[in-house]
Amino acid sequence: MSAPAAALPRPATQGYYASHWRSLDYFNLYRLTLAVALVFSGLLFGESELFRAGAGERFQGFAYAYLVIAALFVLGIRARWPGFQIQLTAHIIADILIVTLLMTTSERLAGGMGLLLVISIASGGLVGSGRMTLLYAAMASIALLLQHGFSILGGSQGMDNFFQIGLLCAGYFAIGWLAHALTQRALRSETLAQKQAEELALLNRINALAIENSPDGLLAVRGDGIVRHASPRALALLGVTLPLKPGITRLDAISPELARLSQQLSPGSAPTLATPAALLRVRCIPLATPDDSRVLVLEDQSQAEQAAQRLKLAALGRLTANIAHEIRNPLSAISHASQLLREDVHDAAQARLTEIIENNTRRLDRLVEEVLTLNRRDRLNPAAFDAPAVAALINELRQTEEIPVDAVIVSMPDSLHFQFDPDHLRQIVWNLLRNAWRYCSKQAGSIQLRLQTQGDSVQLEIQDDGPGLSPEHQGKLFEPFFTTDAQGTGLGLFLARELAEANHAALAFVPGASGARFRLSLRGSE
Repeated sequence: MSAPAAALPRPATQGYYASHWRSLDYFNLYRLTLAVALVFSGLLFGESELFRAGAGERFQGFAYAYLVIAALFVLGIRARWPGFQIQLTAHIIADILIVTLLMTTSERLAGGMGLLLVISIASGGLVGSGRMTLLYAAMASIALLLQHGFSILGGSQGMDNFFQIGLLCAGYFAIGWLAHALTQRALRSETLAQKQAEELALLNRINALAIENSPDGLLAVRGDGIVRHASPRALALLGVTLPLKPGITRLDAISPELARLSQQLSPGSAPTLATPAALLRVRCIPLATPDDSRVLVLEDQSQAEQAAQRLKLAALGRLTANIAHEIRNPLSAISHASQLLREDVHDAAQARLTEIIENNTRRLDRLVEEVLTLNRRDRLNPAAFDAPAVAALINELRQTEEIPVDAVIVSMPDSLHFQFDPDHLRQIVWNLLRNAWRYCSKQAGSIQLRLQTQGDSVQLEIQDDGPGLSPEHQGKLFEPFFTTDAQGTGLGLFLARELAEANHAALAFVPGASGARFRLSLRGSE
């Protein structure tokens, strides 16, 4: 006895799959069962009136031969050699040959034995995907007609049985054609299903990539609060570090605030949620499922605001680059004219007016220069800095702003080394140093400038002893055009942060300290 062959991970014959071999194995299992039944029938009824004298022994011999052949077919299926179509044809030929020989042993059993070939032809058509089905029907009809013809010549049967044989042969062809038609239809359905499965797999892959690379976080949540799916971006925005089990973890276990907010959400509303990682805008998209599932979209407001600011400043930079000479030429003329007026002015009121003109022309010129610098932020020329180079830069900027030597306390290790664009570092430190001097008490030690190394990173901090910043101003420090000084452009800190990011560094305000403290974090070098 044989169990059906499993779909082993072997290379299938070209044009056939593991399912074909599995079907052939089931077909052979039927053959083995039939052979065993024929053997037992021969043993039980070999001496009965069903057979002529001596025919019972021949029936048993053919049944044993059929059993041996079916057992040998098992080995071929396991080895998958020779090819599938050759093995299937051999199986059908064996069925036709053995059944025809069995029909010669008994006239009473001949008609019933002929019906066994109907099963073989139908199974051959279904297993072989419709290939050669009509050929099998023709072979069975020829064998059946030859057997009946020899029986007539031997005198065991008469001519009146030809009509029955003809109907049986017609049945072979009808079954063969039906099996062929059904198989072709099943193949078309299977091909369509496979194509749809491939398209569905591709669509799932596209969706997975879109979710993984989306700047927004996506959470699929059931009506009872169970999280069905959470994108990596959503977990990062919520600050979740613990592993999440889809279908088990509850939303209130990873973010109680979001769980409470989600109960109040309705389509079209978009409240905000503050997390340790970011300020989020939350939207709800119902999925219209029986379990009331919905998708929560988490949008990082800071990134959206930064992107809008960059777009605004990029457009402004392009505009300024085009009209810079149109602005600077009149500014130069105005500045030169004011200087000439100052030489001939003897009245204090007129001198004040010329000073106002000069201050505002310098302010406009600085605004254009800062926007042009922002437009050139990605043009990097990194250079190596060490402690003497940084000290020289700080001393140069201190002299430019006319800051006394004792007002700035500088501390840094002698082993300091890092890479940075010199012009960008000068612009960043100049902005921070100028702001610190503007708001400090202008006493000795009012400004502290510290550089320290932490592992492979370097931190530059500038702190003043001024009044500091109010909480409502701290969140707007790095926004473009935000300033608390009537003479300022509002681009200094924004420009400093953009230049820091262009050099893969980070500029941040450090709250909690007396006065104002800013920290530039950058990567060190050997």
